[in-house]
Amino acid sequence: MWLFSGLMFVIFLVMGIASGLTPLFSRQATPFGVAIAGKHEYLEQLKKRFALWNITISGLLGLPLFVLPFMEDPDRVEVLSAVYVTVGMVIFLLFTFILYLNYRNKVLKWKQQLPKAEQQKAKRVVVDMNYHQKVKAKSQFTFFIWQLAIIVIPVLIAFAFYDRIPDQIPIHWDSQFEVNRYISKSVWGVLALPGIQLLMIPVFNYSNHAIVKSKQRLSPLDPVKASEKSRRFREAWSNFTFAITIATQLLISILFLYSLFSQGENTWILIATIAIYLVFSLGGTLYLTFKYGQAGEKLLGEEEQYYQDPDEEVQWKWGMIYYNKEDPSVFVEKRFGIGSTLNLARWQAWLVVLGILLFIVLTH
Repeated sequence: MWLFSGLMFVIFLVMGIASGLTPLFSRQATPFGVAIAGKHEYLEQLKKRFALWNITISGLLGLPLFVLPFMEDPDRVEVLSAVYVTVGMVIFLLFTFILYLNYRNKVLKWKQQLPKAEQQKAKRVVVDMNYHQKVKAKSQFTFFIWQLAIIVIPVLIAFAFYDRIPDQIPIHWDSQFEVNRYISKSVWGVLALPGIQLLMIPVFNYSNHAIVKSKQRLSPLDPVKASEKSRRFREAWSNFTFAITIATQLLISILFLYSLFSQGENTWILIATIAIYLVFSLGGTLYLTFKYGQAGEKLLGEEEQYYQDPDEEVQWKWGMIYYNKEDPSVFVEKRFGIGSTLNLARWQAWLVVLGILLFIVLTH
């Protein structure tokens, strides 16, 4: 139980760090989703306070988890831990969103107090027409074929040794990594997890496509350098997305074979596999975030980061949700945060949303 509590505490803390540092690594021309020209001490202070609040609250929400190991009733502990982790994460997400809106309102009010000349500086949008041709990323076919191989090979192994699979297959482990749920051996029972993996293929392919093909937003102060840094950012994240895709599918395939042939023993294999995966995925995400920032802005000089961005307050709801009927792009770079988001004014974007919801329903 101590292992579970420690792991959940780390996850809470990582959530707080990731959320808290978002303004520091988002586009510097739009702090908290508001277009501002130049660097200002007041805004830098808000960013630091936002980070401090997020990290503090996430740590406080994680501390009660260390009470669970002292409880004697294992069934009660199991229920309480599941409920608390779920409720705690929901509370944190609500807190960080409300905090973001609060700080965003502060920036909007502060901006209104700036001199008119400062508010109405010339705004330019720079586009590199050959940008997407320069981005070298893994193809959709490469994503597909590697995932398919990782899924099919374990399935072939499972059916080659089908007679060695026990009549009761473990499918769920509690917080102490002890089996607490089984299903009867059957062909469909064996194929259930690989079926979920197949449904994940378009999800991972979509994630890579969104990174590579989203509309660019370049600093007008040095557009040539900005285009090159943005290209490096997208290639790095595309390669990491490929690595995470392979790692995730490998993790599930290992769990698939473990559940079929381990008979619930040697749980250290389960623990070690999950731990390695978490360290790799979280560590890689933080590394790329710190190195590149949004769209590679951390590779630019400070003077190129704090340019004047078009207001677009009408198109960006709360600085996070993009809705622009005049923009043909389906994917656009986030104004607040790292990566890409959807233009919800395009019907193709709603197909993506529908596909994600369908995936959640089918894998529930």
